[in-house]
Amino acid sequence: MGERSEHVPLPDLSLHQRVAQHAAAAPQAVAVECAGERLTYAELDARANQVAHLLGEHGVGRGDPVAVCAGRDIEVVVALLGVLKAGGYYVPLDPEYPAERLAFMAADSGARILLVQPESAHRFDAVPGLHAVPMAKGPVAPGRPTTPPPVATHPDDLAYLMYTSGSTGRPKGVGITHRNVLRLVHGVDYVDLDAGQVVLMLASLSFDASTFEIWGPLANGARLAVLPQGIPTGETIERAVRDHGVTLLMLTSGLFQHVVRTRPDALAPVRHVLVVGDVAPPAEVRALIELGVEVSNGYGPTECTTFSCVRRGITPAETAGSIPIGAAITNTTAYVVDDRGRRTPPGTEGELLIGGPGVGLGYLGRPALTAERFVPDPFGTTRGGRLYRTGDLVVRQDDGLFRFLGRRDQQVKILGHRVEPGEIEAALSNHPELAAAAVAVRPTAAGGKQLVGYVVPAGDAAPTGAQLRAYLGERLPDYLVPTAWVTLAALPLTPNGKVDRAALPDPAAGGRGPVTAARTPLEESVAEIWTELLGVDPIDVHDDFFTLGGQSLLATQVVARLQERFPVALPVRAVFDAPTVERLAALVHRAITEHVEQLTDSEVELMLSQVREG
Repeated sequence: MGERSEHVPLPDLSLHQRVAQHAAAAPQAVAVECAGERLTYAELDARANQVAHLLGEHGVGRGDPVAVCAGRDIEVVVALLGVLKAGGYYVPLDPEYPAERLAFMAADSGARILLVQPESAHRFDAVPGLHAVPMAKGPVAPGRPTTPPPVATHPDDLAYLMYTSGSTGRPKGVGITHRNVLRLVHGVDYVDLDAGQVVLMLASLSFDASTFEIWGPLANGARLAVLPQGIPTGETIERAVRDHGVTLLMLTSGLFQHVVRTRPDALAPVRHVLVVGDVAPPAEVRALIELGVEVSNGYGPTECTTFSCVRRGITPAETAGSIPIGAAITNTTAYVVDDRGRRTPPGTEGELLIGGPGVGLGYLGRPALTAERFVPDPFGTTRGGRLYRTGDLVVRQDDGLFRFLGRRDQQVKILGHRVEPGEIEAALSNHPELAAAAVAVRPTAAGGKQLVGYVVPAGDAAPTGAQLRAYLGERLPDYLVPTAWVTLAALPLTPNGKVDRAALPDPAAGGRGPVTAARTPLEESVAEIWTELLGVDPIDVHDDFFTLGGQSLLATQVVARLQERFPVALPVRAVFDAPTVERLAALVHRAITEHVEQLTDSEVELMLSQVREG
């Protein structure tokens, strides 16, 4: 069976024209605020016009790509709007990505102009023909006209090109139009978007959640509150909710679980929370519902502009099991089909196909892949006559809601990020000391997901896990780097010669040798915190936090719990730099010693023991 949602006519406008309408209607309304700074709609519109004129001076016109590499702040919001006003489309690049990946995406996009925060400009030196325009704090293009440039645009022009993980070994760029984005934010039924809303932005530009976070409020005259750059934590989100009066925010499943577990009341003032990017955690959803907050489960691939289906207003009864991903949102069509492309009846598993004006144009420079995934609509019910094959297996319940079952391929989502194991395997295949490699996802003891790399050495011994992580860290973003590694004599194969992923061993299957227990009160405290967070016991002082299943969100909890026990304020980076109990304890000891320089080492140890004992 198929499902067609309510049809709402979309305005025949581009995104920046919608923002300009709000600037004309309510010029003094606050449009965006961050870290004590704010811009009204009139100020935002005027500054973006200046950026558009600056880009025009550099030859940017209708249909031209402009790379934007920046963290979250007010200037980047101005820059994105300015790119659209110039007639171009933006290519968001995460400054946290390795330089090699950034260079590839900038070159592949065809961008000739780069709007970049000054500290990241040097990372693009190797890209030929790319001119960097720095975005310093304050007005990005002072002295330019504050009136819009005379550039004609159309809703079917590209608004942005966003790169996602690619199974062939290189990321692929997805083209999204103004109309695609308007389908996401205009006249929708899955959230209330009006001038009274305050929406929190906490995603990076290169994550398609930012599409909703930025254009949801700005296209509806609402207020955009920007969380300053850095890893979002329960503490920073709680502070942002309080300081900005946030009414609506979106969290990936992992971050949502982290916030509710570490700061149970942090989201209580929020009217509506969208959980996205993975399976919504029932216990945490139920806890927030009990506080009176509306919680919804959102689903959608980047190719269909952030959201395709949403279960709005999850009920307590639904948290007793797997929470459905909902029904097609406004102006969206969804079908469940079998392997022969025939619609399946309710209760029967099949692949989810998405249609409607949210479906993007396809993959830049990849016509074969575009034709494979963006297929003609055989049912003749969608605008443009195309459906996107999501690769996701679902079942349609009797109540019309879809329930997510898994993938047709190896793609997974970890902390909201799309992960194609094939891209990681392709990077490992270039390592000179490896004969073969495979990547799989394993559950962790704490209930999360962990990327595991399986390698076959080309010589007598394989590189260490730390060496392999460093190698990939120069080529791939952190979320694509496995945290656990297993060395094999050969990869297990199926009868047809493919890697038998089901036969790949669990990293812990080989057992552990003698455990070196904590030797000091401080090491004991670190080990206890790891056991609480990772569900692993016992902990060896030489164990690697990330090999045991740790990730960035859990690292934020490590430093927070250390700060609760001891007089230190470590950055989250400390866990990455000192990932063993022994090294992290030594780092904390050094920080405490610097804090209380007048004490001897023995006095410090005594103090630590007393602090630990309460």
